[in-house]
Amino acid sequence: MKRLLFGILLVVPLSAGAQTFVVTDLDTRVPIRDVRVNTDDNQRTASKWDGTFTLKEGFSRINLSHPKYLSRYVLTSELKGDTIYLLPSMNTLDEVVIIGHRRFDDRMANMFKPTPQQKLDAQLSQPIPDGFNPIGFALWVYRNTIAKKVERRSKRKKALKELRRQETALQEKWDSLGLGEGARGSVMP
Repeated sequence: MKRLLFGILLVVPLSAGAQTFVVTDLDTRVPIRDVRVNTDDNQRTASKWDGTFTLKEGFSRINLSHPKYLSRYVLTSELKGDTIYLLPSMNTLDEVVIIGHRRFDDRMANMFKPTPQQKLDAQLSQPIPDGFNPIGFALWVYRNTIAKKVERRSKRKKALKELRRQETALQEKWDSLGLGEGARGSVMP
């Protein structure tokens, strides 16, 4: 019995002079967790998972803030009961996802590639053989004369092939209209 009285006497002074409040959403009446609470006498705390927080006596103003709610202050004269309501902020984001590109990886990959100047230096640093090189001369003649003509001819062939393909496609469309030869002659001069 003495232990029980001693325990009660120890607990009562600790709880005396403290007030417990609940922070809830004004629209849904759901308790809000992690609300930052500051008072004018420098008490700082945060609401628990059930929206409750405890403050010692002696304050005259409570400042409440949460990222998803409008910040609010309450004077002790305005407190009626133990529930404080916060108004949800309409312009809040729940989650922001940032997607980026690691430029460092690209720079590292390009670091080991030779630059055009390094390629040219490597070609120029190769020894030039002494005397006449008939294979080199033949390649030079081919590159400067025949290769250009062959390239122009192949481009011309590709262009003509594409033109013929388009002509046949247009002819098939014309034939599908079923207008016949007489109608075609009257439309085109």
